[in-house]
Amino acid sequence: MKTIKNYFGLFILLLAVIACNEDEVVETPFEEPQNIEEAIANIFQPMVDGDSTVGVSVGIVKGNELKQFFFGEKEKGTNLRPDENTLYEIGSITKTMTTTVLAQLVLDGDLSLDDPVEDYLPQVSKFPAYQGEKITFRQLADHTSALPYIPDNFDQNGFDESNPFKNYNSPMLYDFLNDYNLSAKPGTVQEYSNLGMGLLGHAVGKVKSSSFEQLLQNLVISSIGMDDSHVLLSDDHSNVAVPYNKRLKPVPMWDMSECTLGAGGVKSSLKDMLKYLKANMGHTQIPVSAALELAHQTSQELNYPFVMGLGWVKIVSQVDGTELIWHNGGTGGSVAFIGFVKELDMGVVMLFNTEINERSGTENLELLKGVEVIEAMKRFY
Repeated sequence: MKTIKNYFGLFILLLAVIACNEDEVVETPFEEPQNIEEAIANIFQPMVDGDSTVGVSVGIVKGNELKQFFFGEKEKGTNLRPDENTLYEIGSITKTMTTTVLAQLVLDGDLSLDDPVEDYLPQVSKFPAYQGEKITFRQLADHTSALPYIPDNFDQNGFDESNPFKNYNSPMLYDFLNDYNLSAKPGTVQEYSNLGMGLLGHAVGKVKSSSFEQLLQNLVISSIGMDDSHVLLSDDHSNVAVPYNKRLKPVPMWDMSECTLGAGGVKSSLKDMLKYLKANMGHTQIPVSAALELAHQTSQELNYPFVMGLGWVKIVSQVDGTELIWHNGGTGGSVAFIGFVKELDMGVVMLFNTEINERSGTENLELLKGVEVIEAMKRFY
């Protein structure tokens, strides 16, 4: 999943967005917005009009106020606008749910963040280590395990480029781990790793003698009341945002195996993702509230000012000192973003059914759009 990369190439752009003030001239095809509704339309309608995305669903939360916005189409050429129940892939935002499961197991006393992962995977005879330093659950969760982005045997076992994670199974994972040598001490370098987060989900399932899918369902999805969020979609789901690649061609949604699900794979609606947002903002008291809070806490600062919680990324505004906690997600034809500022009690969810980064040639465009929304909310609230 194409996420959280090229931090520092993006940082200057972020500062430019955050530092904009009302006296600066910003090119826009619209008149200066007079309210939050016009500001949101100014951000997203040009993307639809310019074919950057087929459709997008946006939700914002400020205190007790919640607003939803829908642009474009859920399927190209149908004139059918998405609604709050339309299902999208959220890609790597799933990682924050994986780390919430981890945090809950820590709070329940099932394991410690600094336990070696190999202690719970006896199926791996030679788990990767560096000069005796073992990989911990914390390091899988904050991307400092020194494991690569994807394993080098990823393209075996009937690999399908259009559905790349589907056939990567646990025997392949164990084979990779047995043969891999770490090139750095765990905890000393940050390298975003789909492999590591998939391994994390698989390992916490082994801790509880359960499938990770069942833990994810019980501890996060059901606990928050995300009634229309799924790992696999049944054939009778008609309200789906069809994913489109950079050529605006429809592509299939991705299926995740048991040992890659932790890295991504949840399909969700704006309605459900706003429930997830509000739970993370502390608006609802649920069984996993403490776990959500634990996942937000800073775990490492190797790429400051982009620092890591457990799965979550955090950045401090250079203007007002507030902290944006966020994550994005991308698949073959969908992009998603969630972000919130606890100090201001505001947050945003964005769901696109198009690979907007490859189409526009802009890395992490969803993060830039998310920052624009947060800045618009600061202006009008």
